[in-house]
Amino acid sequence: MPDKTVRIRLPKQVDPAFSNQPLTVILVRHGQQLIDVADPERDPPLSDLGWKQAERVARRLASLRLDHIYTSDLQRANDTTRAIGRMHPDTPLTVTADVREVLNYHFVDDPPPDHLDIQRILSTERAAIDRFIAHLRRTHEPGQRVLVVCHGNIIRTLMPLLGGRNPKESVLMDINHAAVSIMEVWASGNAILRLANCVKHLDDEMVT
Repeated sequence: MPDKTVRIRLPKQVDPAFSNQPLTVILVRHGQQLIDVADPERDPPLSDLGWKQAERVARRLASLRLDHIYTSDLQRANDTTRAIGRMHPDTPLTVTADVREVLNYHFVDDPPPDHLDIQRILSTERAAIDRFIAHLRRTHEPGQRVLVVCHGNIIRTLMPLLGGRNPKESVLMDINHAAVSIMEVWASGNAILRLANCVKHLDDEMVT
């Protein structure tokens, strides 16, 4: 899988006022995608509802200071990020394949051992996730706030890994379209999940 990451160097000075604070990581799942029954494997854009969900989450995040935005290179995440980015035109943006959607076997029972191709895929996916987490810890300073727009399964996998935990031993949770989750990631390696799968910005009929 080619690395499409666009790397932007950030200033390394640490404000003493933030030195004892965590890095805040806001995880947002993309809006509902447009499913093509004839070609379910293609990279779909957002559906009409998905765009509405994206606009709602964009408005929710509009007043936040964001130091960086990361997005999966898949179109449904890019579309969602485009809506959010209009509210944050000066925030650096990185598009990366390292936060593409992953298989659910990272946090549920392993596939049968004879599925060699799945094992190869899992290994590749885990390497990408670990690379992304290492990049966050290396690039960003305490007190900063970054947004990651990606996908349901990778959010379920990232949450425990950001705190140094095994995803297979974590509590499973729904991750709805355009839901917001917030983690505080400390230099010690620990992390606190402050908000999970919040959809208060969506009307009931918009929750998918």
